[in-house]
Amino acid sequence: ITSILSEEPDKYIKNSLRRLIEERYLLFMLKQAQIDENTTFHHLSNQQLKQLVECFKAFTFEVNGTLPIDKAFVTGGGVSLKEIWPKTMMSKIQPGLFLCGEVLDIHGYTGGYNITSALVTGHVAGNEAAIFQIE
Repeated sequence: ITSILSEEPDKYIKNSLRRLIEERYLLFMLKQAQIDENTTFHHLSNQQLKQLVECFKAFTFEVNGTLPIDKAFVTGGGVSLKEIWPKTMMSKIQPGLFLCGEVLDIHGYTGGYNITSALVTGHVAGNEAAIFQIE
């Protein structure tokens, strides 16, 4: 995160990190870390940066129930398939980052298509991550 933010230290954090994570989730994480979305890297304290990184790495939530099937569709979007190597599921932008399942911008109807995609891409990503070596 620091390397991305330091590229343009006078830019709002929400704009600098937009390429890293979906905007609504990013704004939620900034709120969790108690950082104003219009803060720049120059105005970010080390403690705030540490808190944001901790939010990204260890965010948890409690599931407290289910909704009916008509509410089961999730907002579309995710990492563009143009940004990953399909044979390995590795990011073209961040080597060593393997992506799969619902994090990808793949749209399908319920009834097994999404789970099939998640299982297949997860299998490929997991196997490739296991043999990946940092150069």
